[in-house]
Amino acid sequence: MESYILVLHLAVFAAALLQAATGIGFGIIAGPIILMVMNSASAIQVSILLSLLIALVLAPSLYGRADKPLLARLLLGAMAGLPLGIFVYLQVGVDLLKLLAGLAVLFMAMITTGLVKFGGAGDASSDGRVTDLLVGVVSGAMCSSLAMPGPVVAARMMALDAAKETVRATVLVMFVFSYFAALATQALMVGISTDSLTLSASLAPATLVGVFVGRYSVAWISQRGFRWILSIILTITALGLLWSVV
Repeated sequence: MESYILVLHLAVFAAALLQAATGIGFGIIAGPIILMVMNSASAIQVSILLSLLIALVLAPSLYGRADKPLLARLLLGAMAGLPLGIFVYLQVGVDLLKLLAGLAVLFMAMITTGLVKFGGAGDASSDGRVTDLLVGVVSGAMCSSLAMPGPVVAARMMALDAAKETVRATVLVMFVFSYFAALATQALMVGISTDSLTLSASLAPATLVGVFVGRYSVAWISQRGFRWILSIILTITALGLLWSVV
């Protein structure tokens, strides 16, 4: 592990910066490297713990900018999705789960880039509210099974033409609840390993520095640039999930 420690700290710094600036992206950059270093399922616990740390640091100052009605619908859906994710994980296996998640995220990336229409600005219809609930279900399922609750939520909000600060705020506030629930699920099912706690503690300073830099760099990103950054993150996430199955 020692030979990778510098790379790991740099990766966590970059991932925390990206997550603080956009609301998502930590697992894409840091996740594979943490998995490579730990070479065990405990890597997902480290990703959850550090992502929760980022959300706890940022959420209090962003809560006022979150879309509260949308957040409530997403969290309601996520409550159903969290146990569903565990059930699907146990029944279908991780490869099929990654395949389904990859296809879902790829679809959301196409929505973000405008290739597929999925709702619109100010979509407050009953159909729109149902869509929000379904997005919450998918987010909760991906959180409990893959520690990836953010991509589908961010894509849904971009489809609604939400401002970048609203997207960041809503996603990161939702993460506080989602990752707490995911961590509790991990603790109940397999326990939290000492290695996970030790590595998370050692990576916390690099994470916090990344959060600080990302928090102030978001002001330099335009709304159009924010949309394209999210599109790239979502596409990479989808391709990474699909590639891992192959």
